[in-house]
Amino acid sequence: MDLTASGQTPSAVVVRSVSEGVGRITLNRPGKRNAMTPEMFDLFNAAMRSHEADDEVRAVLILGEGAAFCAGGDLGMIEAANKGAVDADGLDLDFFQPGLITKPIICGINGACVGEGVAMALASDIVICGRSARFALPEVALGIPPVDIPLLAARRVGANHILEALLTGDWKDSGWAEKTGLVNEVVEDDMVTATAASLAQKIAGLPTSVVALVKSLVYEARGGVDPAALRREGAARRSRLRQAAIDRSVP
Repeated sequence: MDLTASGQTPSAVVVRSVSEGVGRITLNRPGKRNAMTPEMFDLFNAAMRSHEADDEVRAVLILGEGAAFCAGGDLGMIEAANKGAVDADGLDLDFFQPGLITKPIICGINGACVGEGVAMALASDIVICGRSARFALPEVALGIPPVDIPLLAARRVGANHILEALLTGDWKDSGWAEKTGLVNEVVEDDMVTATAASLAQKIAGLPTSVVALVKSLVYEARGGVDPAALRREGAARRSRLRQAAIDRSVP
């Protein structure tokens, strides 16, 4: 099976496929460095929900087509959201929500990984990246209050590292990503997909119920407070800030 989440051909901007127990989700807008659009959010969410519900899928693999993993949000979409023309609060990836996806998620990163791309890595369980991969979080500099990234970072990156990345917006290399725990392993660029796929295949061969339990216990042990409540409160505060900015821009 090699269809998008909406049953379209693999030329669509998000491609879903299943093979030997591994469900793939591939960002497929390489000409725009896989920058996320509203359509991509919808297709990605549908693909992830499909993999979670499919008993044949025992591990999920996220990849980006082309030279970049994900350049973050599409600039046109961000501009429209800042003007209130697009519902920014609806531009969320469901799998960021704690406990929603019980299956292990492996992410393979090549090239640039920006904003929403970093959030995908943070929300994944195991991350492989190429040696020339680069990471950046420019949201704060753009006046966009990120909600998911600080919460997801608590699962794998120290507060000092994520704050530096968020407050400077500077590019970080694969060595930084490995040192901070954002990624599990750095490999040669041409080995990212093969390494991540092999890992996903290995995990897919394990007992599904045991894997789901272990995953939930690991994250529950790390969550001293209710992350879902924190996420709701953060999203509400972001909405108030965005509405205030829109109000100020209206003549």
